[in-house]
Amino acid sequence: MMENNSTHYIRPIGEVYLPVNSRPLVVESNTIKFFDDSDVRQPNRIFTHLKRGGLALVSGAQGEIQQLAEYLQKRRNELVSYEKPAYDRKRDRRNRTSTRRERVKPTGIEPQKRLMVLADSEGKLQLDPSPELPFLIELIGELEGINGKFPFLLPWEQLTDIQSALSIQYMLEGFECSFLAGQSVLPPKSQETTDLFRRGLKTLSYPDQILDLGCGSGILTILARTEFPTAQVTAVDIMPEALATTKINLKNHRKLDLVSVYHSDLFQGISDKTFDVILFNAPWVVARSRSRSELPTNDEKQKILTHFFEQVGNHLKPNGDLLLGYADHSGPNAIKKLADLIDHFGFKNHEQYKARVSTHRSNKKWQTISVYHLRKRF
Repeated sequence: MMENNSTHYIRPIGEVYLPVNSRPLVVESNTIKFFDDSDVRQPNRIFTHLKRGGLALVSGAQGEIQQLAEYLQKRRNELVSYEKPAYDRKRDRRNRTSTRRERVKPTGIEPQKRLMVLADSEGKLQLDPSPELPFLIELIGELEGINGKFPFLLPWEQLTDIQSALSIQYMLEGFECSFLAGQSVLPPKSQETTDLFRRGLKTLSYPDQILDLGCGSGILTILARTEFPTAQVTAVDIMPEALATTKINLKNHRKLDLVSVYHSDLFQGISDKTFDVILFNAPWVVARSRSRSELPTNDEKQKILTHFFEQVGNHLKPNGDLLLGYADHSGPNAIKKLADLIDHFGFKNHEQYKARVSTHRSNKKWQTISVYHLRKRF
């Protein structure tokens, strides 16, 4: 169900869906105005509109819009916003024009955030040429279908960031195709982590149901589907952009129709399902997430890890296997907490696969990553 402030009327387009990240911009702006391809070639008109505090929705050739964005960026220091001062009765008596809008210097107005583009209800961008970006509504961090029948907006800056992220290919040994990673999604760069999970999977005997929890880029989903071609594989993640990335990689690896992909906060979205094997490459940095890109790696006070163990027993079949990825990045106390959780919730460590890898931290050049092969004690 849509929120009351989730759509906005723009002439001559009609009602459009506003993604959550764009709503504050719409509230702050005076108006959203549509500019077609002929307007894009006259950047001063659009600059003037932005200068008055508005948002510019543009269409036309991608190259010309990029030139417009660069032009606006060069003149960003000239941008000012307009605001109406508080009403002052005495001043109004002296000057009847005091309630007129006044110019004030902006606080970091970024023109590329105020320059918007439009995608139709299916996610096809109204640009020439229209870039091939499947699952676009999810790539911008929104749930599939949340826009309903409406087209939706996204900032030009966000579009270019997504395209930049998806332009990088990650090739890992043991796979026929490369992998991509959307904006804020953990890139599948760790050959060591993949190899450790592969070692764990190779010890298992033909499971029927496999879950990749927190699928991210989908690399473990594809690994599981490759190792067990007849198994039913389910992939879930809390971040829509991760679900989109997983589906893009599944499509590129010709496995999209063989995997079920769901939005889920841990097991919340699949509460009625149980599995023979559960894969979880858990966030291993014990710290608060300061940005969306840190959500896949950061786990403040190991709350996510704790909630996982509180729930996982209800979703693992008798004699089922749990492959849990973790690193000693945050020191021995974090590893002790993990060991305590394993013991407290009735698991035993059947096997542990390890690899020592270099880090980019100044105070710690090496860390050990592990995949724990856990089973319930009986």
